[in-house]
Amino acid sequence: MIIIKKIIVLLTVLYFSTAWGLDASSNSLDARKKARLESTVVNPNIPLEKRIHALKELHSDIFVDGHIKRTFCAWDPIGKSGPIAATVNDQVLRSLHYGLNLSVIVFQNENELIENFLTEKTCDAILVRGALVAQFNKFSASIEAVGALPESKHLQLLTQVLADPKMEKSLTNDQYTVMGMASVGGSYVFVNDRSDTTLTSLKQKKIGVDSSNLGTETIVNAVGATPIKGALMESVQSYVDGKVDAMISPALPYIVAGNSQDSGNKGAFANSISQSTLQLIGRTELFPLGMAQILREDFLFKFDTYSQRFMQELNGVVSEDFWIPMSEAETKKQNKIYQDIRIKLRDEGYYDASMLRLARKIRCRFEPANSECTNPVE
Repeated sequence: MIIIKKIIVLLTVLYFSTAWGLDASSNSLDARKKARLESTVVNPNIPLEKRIHALKELHSDIFVDGHIKRTFCAWDPIGKSGPIAATVNDQVLRSLHYGLNLSVIVFQNENELIENFLTEKTCDAILVRGALVAQFNKFSASIEAVGALPESKHLQLLTQVLADPKMEKSLTNDQYTVMGMASVGGSYVFVNDRSDTTLTSLKQKKIGVDSSNLGTETIVNAVGATPIKGALMESVQSYVDGKVDAMISPALPYIVAGNSQDSGNKGAFANSISQSTLQLIGRTELFPLGMAQILREDFLFKFDTYSQRFMQELNGVVSEDFWIPMSEAETKKQNKIYQDIRIKLRDEGYYDASMLRLARKIRCRFEPANSECTNPVE
């Protein structure tokens, strides 16, 4: 009798051990499959079709008929017929291939767009100027730090770096994810008097600046001029109307407000202060693993197209002699002013230190002999 009881106990133990083992194995298989799908989705070396298939299998619970519906909201000062709206409409068609069924809402007021995104659920993602995204991702906003990326080639290399899946942690937090960026030219010093050919020549003059960009305001203070702060489009209009001596602004709003206004004595320093971007910011919970990665790669793929489209718009507004050339000596002086400002605002927590380091490495990739490359301070 005792032997029979021992056998029953042994068989019971074996049964439950086997059952537990099967459950553990099943869970392990599910985990392995999930891990395989995740690695497939974010791997840019795997054919896109295969990645999209893995994306839909991985998130089959939110895809309906092969798509998920989302609403993109974009800022365009002209409205639905503007150049930014056209860029978003391009993305609508391309995104269908990635499993995104997009609706688009265009805002002409940036502040209204951001306020809506923060307080309402209308917009699942927004396309907005990079200078305004610090509240969503300071790392990404610091792309537009003064002097960080002097030319388009610097921004293009950075976009390539940010499209690497390893950068996901820097671009995504619990609330928001940066899903791509497009170039919209540089940000420049525009003057009403072409005899002003250096930053220091603007001392004691009134300079219009975007009130949301502390970097440009700090430049004005650094050269002893007076910043006249206001909303971006208001600031540009003040310059066009001659109410300020100069302004610091992205070229994009000048195309809108300054069309046919580059005659007379107006001009702009040929050296850009920074590269301007439009950045796509989405709600993390609404864009599953891999979707943001694929979109970042898509923006990289379209970098040249968007950049060239913008330059055509700009060249249609201003002539070559609108640009005021900078001497090598003046360029070095400007770069030193910009570097001091970056360090100051980094230490104050306005700029992200890791982005500034990355931008320095990119600058040094093109000009390794510069002193900042041999004796870095950023």
